[in-house]
Amino acid sequence: MKITLTQWEGFRNLKPRRLEWAEGLHLLLGPNGSGKTNILEAFHVLTGWGSLKGERVLDLKSWSDPGRGTFLAAWFTGEEELEVKAGIGSRVITKKGGSSIQSSQLRPLVPSLIFLPNDLSLVEGSPATRRRLLDRLCALLFPVYALRLHEYGRALRQRNAALRQGKNLAATAKVLAPLAAWIWACRLAAADLIRNGLSEAGGLMPPGITVELKRGSRGFEDLLLDFWESLKAFQNQERATGVCPVGPQRDDLVIRYGEREVVRCFSRGYRRRVAVSLLLSSGWAVERKMRRKPVLLLDEVMAELDHEGREKLISVLLKTGWQVFATTAEACTPEWPGRTWSVNAGRIEER
Repeated sequence: MKITLTQWEGFRNLKPRRLEWAEGLHLLLGPNGSGKTNILEAFHVLTGWGSLKGERVLDLKSWSDPGRGTFLAAWFTGEEELEVKAGIGSRVITKKGGSSIQSSQLRPLVPSLIFLPNDLSLVEGSPATRRRLLDRLCALLFPVYALRLHEYGRALRQRNAALRQGKNLAATAKVLAPLAAWIWACRLAAADLIRNGLSEAGGLMPPGITVELKRGSRGFEDLLLDFWESLKAFQNQERATGVCPVGPQRDDLVIRYGEREVVRCFSRGYRRRVAVSLLLSSGWAVERKMRRKPVLLLDEVMAELDHEGREKLISVLLKTGWQVFATTAEACTPEWPGRTWSVNAGRIEER
């Protein structure tokens, strides 16, 4: 899919504008605070996701005139043609062709993937960061995934509360077990697709990088049995800590170079290359599984990459054939093989 036209009004610091976008690569160039990330956030909302930082819906409204109406619209072409509109008030109301549509229904139609500056922590951060990558990919590949994950989280909170109160745990275990097995099955499939996609990185990172889902369990092949047996094995620890030690909330995506974890043997620049490669691998997973080209949103992706790293990244992006929107606060050293836009104080103009 690709975005062919957008329109916005009253969104953060962006000036009202109607813009046409070509396929291929787009570079948004401007100083910090100019509105580059806000443009990516508008695309993020229009493809079925919320605020980039999990902020309140009201924080998406105009900074200078918060009482002003906030409206976003986009026209998409590619595997199909569709029009999406989003009105932002006390909540985001999204419509496709005039009819309301839920985010879980919209995301698979116009798949988008985003890389933010703090996504370097995909390699060096906590397991929760890597779980978010898997969860985002699974939400695209399996439309009910986000709902099932929410149901699991609610049941897990109920179990932890029952632990602290000394109540019977059997009822919560019966709810958690099938949900955990289903989430594990989705994450295993997503991890396999990411692993297969790494071969497409085209020299962005050295060969020999592997990724593997490490489940928060004992690792039995039968996923439902795995949950029950793991729960039994760790029941004393669970009683002692008051927190369930088994389940998808304990998963991690382990990234290795040979036998060593990447974070222990790669420089910061190469860790960024690996993090970007994981995102690109997710994009290839989307294209293969969903038969739709994703839209990539890359915020300050060039930061901390040397000249060689930037050249290889641009080469890989060009090879994908996807529509890419990348932001940077500095001139891109290699020649940019696409359209370049200047962003300043919420205004955007093609250079």
